[in-house]
Order: sequence, then C-alpha cells, then structure tokens
Amino acid sequence: MRPPRVIARRAFTLVEAIATIVILSATGLVTTGIIMVAIRGYIDASTGAQLQADLSVALDRCVRELRNIQLDDAAATVAPDIDDLTTTSIRWDDDSSISLSGTDLQIRMSGGTPAVLLGDVAGVTIRAYDESNNQLAGSLTGAGCDQIRRLTIDLTAARSGLTESLRTKLFIRSTMIGAEP
Repeated sequence: MRPPRVIARRAFTLVEAIATIVILSATGLVTTGIIMVAIRGYIDASTGAQLQADLSVALDRCVRELRNIQLDDAAATVAPDIDDLTTTSIRWDDDSSISLSGTDLQIRMSGGTPAVLLGDVAGVTIRAYDESNNQLAGSLTGAGCDQIRRLTIDLTAARSGLTESLRTKLFIRSTMIGAEP
C-alpha cells in the first residue's frame, strides 16, 4: 500500500492575506507621512526664499531712491529735500514718496501714479537720525526734516504663514561731507 500523498498548498489563507494588507497599509501610511513632511518643508523653504528675495528687491529700490535725495535749495544749511516723514512713509523732492498703503509698500516718483514695490507687507518702520547719530522724532515735517542725515528701514512681510524681515541703514548722499551739491 502506498502512503497518501500530501497535496501542496498553492494559495494564501485568509489570515495571511489580511496580515499582508495590514503590513502594507502601515508601511504606506508611514511613507506617506514622511513624504508629506518633506513636501511641506520644501514648500515652506521655497516660499521663504521667494519672500526674502521680494523683500530684498523692494528694499534695494527704496535705498536707491532715498540715497539720491537732493539738497533742499530753500534751507539755510545743508539739508535734504525731505518734506515729511512718519514711521510708515517718507515724502521728498518733487512729491516722490514711499509709503505703506494697507498691505502694499508703494513708491510714487515725481507725483506720478503709485506703483506697488511689495505686497503682503506686515510692517514698515522708517527711523531718522541726525548728524550725531541721535534718533529723531517719529514724525517730522517741513524744517524738522532738515536734520536728517541717515535713515533705517525695517521691512516685514508675511506670506502663507511665513514671516520674513529685513533691515537696512542708509546715508543720504547729498548731506555727507564732501558730497557734490
């Protein structure tokens, strides 16, 4: 007599199939979580870099225009031709200005139409300093602006939950010793 043959298994049992699905699902969830964190980090870094670049361009334009403020011909002493200054705006020369309007930093040259330098601005602070590097009042008009020799600008912008800030100092060239009128 022959012994009975053992029949070879060719399929998974239901328990094995369910165990495999559970393991694959857990692995997929962990992998998806890691990928989502990496994508969010990339998006945040990209947004931060773009925001920093936008801030830099806007601040460079402000500095370029403010450094070149001419002398006030009507003043008895060396004085910049600044008409008024607040912590969020400055007006000079022939009705040119830089100001915060809502969340837009705007520039207006020679009384023309204002152009937006930067959107999503959370704050602008302009401070003025005299020849001895003493900070002047936050709001100046007319002859009170004659003492201004240096400005600092703090610019903060927020976009997609990220906030970036830049600060710069600048001297008004026309008021510096040895500057050509």
